[in-house]
Amino acid sequence: MSTAVLGQFMWHELLTPDPEAGAGFYSKVFGWNAGPWEGDAGYTMLTHASGPVGGARVVGKDPVADQAGASWLTYVGVPDLNAAVATAEARGGRVLHPATAISADGGRYAVIADPQGAVIGLYQPSAGAAGSAAPMSGPIAWHELTAEDPEAALAFYKAVVGWDTVGTHAMGGDVGTYFLFGQGTTQMGGAFRRSSSSTRPRWLVYIHVPGVDEAVAATLAAGGKLLNGPHQVPGGNWVAQLTDAHGVMLAVHGAKSVAAAAPKAPAKPKATAASKPAAAAPAKAKTKTKTKKKAKTQKKAPKAARGAAKRKAAPKRKAAPKRKAAVQRKSASKAKSRGKAKKRAKARKAPRRGK
Repeated sequence: MSTAVLGQFMWHELLTPDPEAGAGFYSKVFGWNAGPWEGDAGYTMLTHASGPVGGARVVGKDPVADQAGASWLTYVGVPDLNAAVATAEARGGRVLHPATAISADGGRYAVIADPQGAVIGLYQPSAGAAGSAAPMSGPIAWHELTAEDPEAALAFYKAVVGWDTVGTHAMGGDVGTYFLFGQGTTQMGGAFRRSSSSTRPRWLVYIHVPGVDEAVAATLAAGGKLLNGPHQVPGGNWVAQLTDAHGVMLAVHGAKSVAAAAPKAPAKPKATAASKPAAAAPAKAKTKTKTKKKAKTQKKAPKAARGAAKRKAAPKRKAAPKRKAAVQRKSASKAKSRGKAKKRAKARKAPRRGK
């Protein structure tokens, strides 16, 4: 038997009091469909647009649902179911549902509770499918364990399904350390100490949604409840913990809202009166540069011109006094002549007044 399936999340089942096996709530909130499985008409299949999500069992009508209680039950792959069940019992676990074959050579499964009471399923694929068995791809994106002692719980799962602790986060408060488990460097889920508000150790599935805000609103509209969140987690996504319309606990994981997840189209530039001159600014700058250069040239030219003008104008300023002096001399000469004429006139008149 191939060991490739060891520790892989292979299947999920909704164990619910809903007589319709969750068809109403999960259809309204997540868009899933519910219908009978072709291999067993008494078993309900939950599907979404990309394929199967898992199955559904009704409490009061199914022995597995009756033993495990209303919850989401996760099945983890093991290459040898008998050996895994024996290891679980040897380490303090309990068998809730014994190893059982699935019809149409669908492999075998069992349901166990770990030593602290959290319930989980074990699944061994059929011999024909074991070589190509792969982890389930679907909307369930994360698995989380609350336990009285997370480190002891992870040691149990290491022995049964091969998980390693691949990282830790200090959360503080009642939570303490958040342990990341997986295989190699691949993170597959988390575990932390149970808070006083949690009724018992349990496994919780996180369902991926396009927008957490919208999923919460749809949950409330469909009769579910919001227990915690929404709040952001490392990596940028958001989570919220809920119960469906029949009290089964679940969580959602994704972008805060559909609008936040949608890529934003680049804004088109608007041509406005203010933006048009801005486009012509470089040309104006060049013109100003040229004007400045021209202005500098003009500033230099007047200095040379003024120098030449001074040199040319200097002789004229020197000649001006000569012309003024000549005029003054002519005026003085005329005045002197007028004075002499007056004296001669007086000399001529005097003798006449003497007679």
